Amino acid sequence: MDNAFKKLSSANSSVILEGLNEIENEISNGVPEEKLPIMLDAVTSLFYIDAFDRPDLAAVLKKAMETVAKMGAVAVPLVLEKVIDADIKAELNFGRACGLMDENAIQPLMDVLSSKDSSDKIAFALYALGKIQSPKIVAVLPLILEKVNSPQKECEDTAVRALGKICENMNPDDVNTDFRESMFNALVSKLSHGNDVIRSKAIRNLGKLIRFGFANDIQTKEIMTKVKQAMGLDENRQLDPAFLVRREAQEILDLA
Repeated sequence: MDNAFKKLSSANSSVILEGLNEIENEISNGVPEEKLPIMLDAVTSLFYIDAFDRPDLAAVLKKAMETVAKMGAVAVPLVLEKVIDADIKAELNFGRACGLMDENAIQPLMDVLSSKDSSDKIAFALYALGKIQSPKIVAVLPLILEKVNSPQKECEDTAVRALGKICENMNPDDVNTDFRESMFNALVSKLSHGNDVIRSKAIRNLGKLIRFGFANDIQTKEIMTKVKQAMGLDENRQLDPAFLVRREAQEILDLA
């Protein structure tokens, strides 16, 4: 593996990709647990690449995330330790890599939400869970609803986002009426939030409740009323002061 690791230090994208392919082959053959930390450390060093500064390495970054994903759920605890000291771009890439893992990654990330871990780790777990494309993500819905009202802004913000993201992958038939009502109420309550970003995510995700079949007729009507209020199209003519919120509202109107 030393030769593969050495290739990851190359300035040439094709050489780095060769190294990643060799590491993936090793993973496919089964990696002893004691080797996983070294392998993860090497591959995730690529997560610090800024694809805007180095567009020539964008394919490398994508491949690195796929390689970490192939390590599977067993790598999640190691990822959580890495995230503590990661910068913003690397943290997002760690989250995307977890999102590419299969449904087995759901439980270790859920465990973080149930723990007394730092708000940073909880926010990361929420972000990563929102990236997992499996209908089994429905299992995390109660915990996300709980974190929507977190006193930590970062957790609150990421939970509101995650609530909409999991709508894209859950089967509406797997979510009972009470939980659908809780999702609706949680998002509506955030429309009066003092933070523009949280309001924008709330209104975007209310649109997702309609689009992905989680809102009943009464809720859909109320959502559209809230959307029109944000746009100043109701009788009060008091639009939301943030363009970000109005932009999300307009998109819902355009799709209606």
